[in-house]
Amino acid sequence: MIEKITAVIADVDGTINIKGSALMPKTLAAINALHERGILFGTASGRPLDHRSLDKAKQWGLDFEFDMAIGMNGGDLWDANHEGIEHMMLLDKEYIDDICSFMWPLDCNVIVYENAYDHVLVKRIDRQLEQSIYRNGSIVEVVGPEMMALKDTGKIEVQYEPELDEEIMAVVNAHPSVHWDSVRTFPGTVEFVKPGLNKGVALRRYSERNGIPLSEIMTFGDMDNDIALLREAGWGVCMQNGCDAAKAVADAVTEYGVTEDGMGRYLERYVLG
Repeated sequence: MIEKITAVIADVDGTINIKGSALMPKTLAAINALHERGILFGTASGRPLDHRSLDKAKQWGLDFEFDMAIGMNGGDLWDANHEGIEHMMLLDKEYIDDICSFMWPLDCNVIVYENAYDHVLVKRIDRQLEQSIYRNGSIVEVVGPEMMALKDTGKIEVQYEPELDEEIMAVVNAHPSVHWDSVRTFPGTVEFVKPGLNKGVALRRYSERNGIPLSEIMTFGDMDNDIALLREAGWGVCMQNGCDAAKAVADAVTEYGVTEDGMGRYLERYVLG
């Protein structure tokens, strides 16, 4: 365990909470207790950053507003000490067309965030997207593949039923490129981003521009897209329900999963206790 903790930064879905759910009681209490002790707190997710993402603190019932937030798997960065959201390492529009060419025929949804949740381009309206619209108030437009590639973007998100994972990932793995990276972010979701982009990039940027050493930052995560976040931090904690790759790079693994208030229990025992 690191001697000094200045900030705690956590992934959202599968880490802080079950996707779309409220915080469990120990996690809510532990995060509030961290802040009472002067420890900064923020989130690091694959979601685009806008007021919806930043308002999660209030929706979850926290006693404070976030001190920082990472979105788009490292492409978006916001913190309370700097104005606006910084957008980094956009995926070139010419490669969006290439990715759509081999993903479009599959039984999946292809999603591009044209303007965070205020303008989302999608291949289709399906059950997963309807849930996202309900949770996030997304404003969506169904378009053809040619409309996806009009401008550079933070990521291409592909959603599909988890039982199709082997079929979808076989196609993804059959199309490697130096122009994009692909990463699983949630069961039934794979995302394409600019090579080298990850949550660790944004974490380093946050560290540098706020003068907070990485050695004083604790992070939590559970999936492949959290690996760099866990690796870069002074202390990276993977959830018990996390994937094997994330557990392998973590400094610790929680004794309980997200459905058992795992993050809150860990903070309670090892940080607050």
